[in-house]
Amino acid sequence: MFARKLQPAFRAPTQVSAIRQLKYNPLKTVTRSTGDLKSAGFTPFSTSESVHQPSGKPTLRRVRRDVLNAKEIVRIMSEDGAVVIEGLLTQDQVARYNAETEPALAAMHPGSLVDHEEIQSFHGRNTKRLCNLTTLSKTFREEVINSDTIHSICDEFFHMTGDYWLSTAQVMSIGPGSPRQPLHRDHGNWYPARAMGPSMPESSISFLLAQNNTTEENGATLAIPRSHLWDFTLENDNLGSYEQCTIVELNAGDALVIGGKIVHGGGANRTKDIWRKVTTVMFCNAAFTQEEAFQIVLDRELVKKLPERVKKVLGFRTVYPLQSPGLNTLNNDDIAEYLGW
Repeated sequence: MFARKLQPAFRAPTQVSAIRQLKYNPLKTVTRSTGDLKSAGFTPFSTSESVHQPSGKPTLRRVRRDVLNAKEIVRIMSEDGAVVIEGLLTQDQVARYNAETEPALAAMHPGSLVDHEEIQSFHGRNTKRLCNLTTLSKTFREEVINSDTIHSICDEFFHMTGDYWLSTAQVMSIGPGSPRQPLHRDHGNWYPARAMGPSMPESSISFLLAQNNTTEENGATLAIPRSHLWDFTLENDNLGSYEQCTIVELNAGDALVIGGKIVHGGGANRTKDIWRKVTTVMFCNAAFTQEEAFQIVLDRELVKKLPERVKKVLGFRTVYPLQSPGLNTLNNDDIAEYLGW
């Protein structure tokens, strides 16, 4: 397959300063620089390789699934930017999910299809990224994105801003010899999340589900606790450095749960023969466009059989962000009326 060419980046309008004055909390003032805007189409990443792999401190808090409370999870995330849920998936679920996705993953070639140096570095030249998991995995579509635990956390996380849906879900398999991923924030997909800075509500929440044990040696995720509280602008994403990261090691079935603002990245895989496998399941505020084109890719006969809330997060139902009369509609009516199921 030929690599596709990246389209020229869209330049943000100079009137963006007016947008920045829109604050979620009007009583809070955030100082921002007013230099020339960088492209809103792609954000520079922190790529310094001059420091050593971090020592693992400070650490993120860990909560067992059997004792977690959604409000407590979101409270911890509001303080730290992330939290680890131990045993979010059972070992049986992990085994079935791995078996269902492995054939497609094995057939993939590593690396990015995008002909752009920075994006290739971000995607990982020896990393496989497998999407369309709803089609590929019965366990994923019936148990993972229909998990009461995951939805209870999302309900709490987005309750101040209305509805949410699935932005993307993808296996991220980091191969042997891979360097550290550039540090970044997940909200980079959506321009307003960056333009309005840290005062804007969180735009996304991601569940990074470990498919095998992730370690410092094989590329466990790196994250900077509380970096979601830092100031950032379009001119300065303020991504910190690898020296500030903690190594978030996970056992298979554990999940690192992160918001869209925390600085993080995949670790270096220094092994000779181990692929570090983590599935990222990202939900976003329904006011934003989904990253994956589920409505185009998915077989509707398959979607018909799924529970209502799964149909909704996949984009086959009307969604209601805060103060919206409804998005994803036809003639101002719920899209379900048009679909007939």
